[in-house]
Amino acid sequence: MSSNRKNVNAARVEISGLPRKKGALQARVLPPERESDRHEGHEGPSYRWLTSDAKDGIYTPIAGAYYDVLPLSAAAVGRYVCCEAALVSGDERLVLASDTIGPIADAEGNPNTDWLHDARYGISHHLLAEFMNRVAPNDGEKWQDVESWNEVIDGFDVDRYVEQVVESGAGFVILTLGQNSGYLLSPNATYDRIAGLQPGERASIRDLPLEIADALAPHGIKLILYVPANPPSKAHLEEGDNAINRAFGYPVEVAPSQETQAKWQAVIREWSDRYGEKLAGWWFDGMWFQEAYDDLAQPYNWYSLAGAAKSGNPSRIVAFNGGIFRDRLVNSPLEDYTAGETNEIGPLPPIGRWADEREGVQWFHWTFLGRFVTDLAGWGNTGLNWPTGELADWVKSAIELQGVIALDVHVNRFGRLDPQQLEQLQAIKQAIR
Repeated sequence: MSSNRKNVNAARVEISGLPRKKGALQARVLPPERESDRHEGHEGPSYRWLTSDAKDGIYTPIAGAYYDVLPLSAAAVGRYVCCEAALVSGDERLVLASDTIGPIADAEGNPNTDWLHDARYGISHHLLAEFMNRVAPNDGEKWQDVESWNEVIDGFDVDRYVEQVVESGAGFVILTLGQNSGYLLSPNATYDRIAGLQPGERASIRDLPLEIADALAPHGIKLILYVPANPPSKAHLEEGDNAINRAFGYPVEVAPSQETQAKWQAVIREWSDRYGEKLAGWWFDGMWFQEAYDDLAQPYNWYSLAGAAKSGNPSRIVAFNGGIFRDRLVNSPLEDYTAGETNEIGPLPPIGRWADEREGVQWFHWTFLGRFVTDLAGWGNTGLNWPTGELADWVKSAIELQGVIALDVHVNRFGRLDPQQLEQLQAIKQAIR
């Protein structure tokens, strides 16, 4: 396609964002400036991104880039990009073109992960409906039969929780939004609409992640959210009906279809847009069905998932978890840090900060503090699994080699950290000073 693209007076396409490696660009169709230019009844725009090696060169479509957000990998460096948006009304189709952006700048490593590198270590929580009663150390910390999910979430004391996070020395928090049960820590109208739910029925009315992000911010502590890249896989309205799974076209744990990806990525997009710069990152679980994202001729793929994750904040970082002991997904250049899930302590960065320097992927490892049990390992559990000295030595060695460590810590429904685990974290804080 020639760079001499036709613009339509009805509206224009504006691009914002970070035009550099590991940044992201976001296109939007602005309303026309003159009332006489308005066209009523147009459907929402469809997008395609194009690239060229010269500003006035031949522009060709970027395979897989079919939505308003374009994540930029190392392959984009030195190239020029533009975006076309198509508006359809009946038989009329209007194609609008943006100005050219470029050349896309290079970056040393990945500036988006500098804050993660500087944080050194952080903590995570499996605050999940399906874990809560299994890991509760006493009946008073369990979700009671007479309580709604909203009542459970309303009892979380954010101020006391943040005091403990600060005591731990953590530079970031990874918080689970939800996993397989269909209960979520945050409202989401898209989720409710697709699943046929009322507000508060499964997604809490209280926006706990937003409150936590706001309370952590004055301390310079960032928030990352955890969620599977697929919809809940064991989510019922009535026991055993899998009604929520089926509403998303995801009745069992299999590779997600295009329909499933479309619906679930819309849910992710709502959170991304709402949290904006308050959300520093995503950690996506369940990415072992990698083939579901590989076909860039399909509308939903690596670009659409990363784009949904970076919408509203082009510097937001993402990791894709391909399974335990997997350092990274080599077929996705769009991730910013390794998922690093492991059931052990001791792994160290083999070549310094970067798992992949060209693509700017920060070395990152994530394990648990809790006591190991057969069905959970130690994720979300109380008690201690590792000797404090051995644990502190590992964390110190990893960060001296410019790696980053996350440690999973039990938090109860009231926002209290496991006291033994908090003591271990305080020992790590002292060890690395």
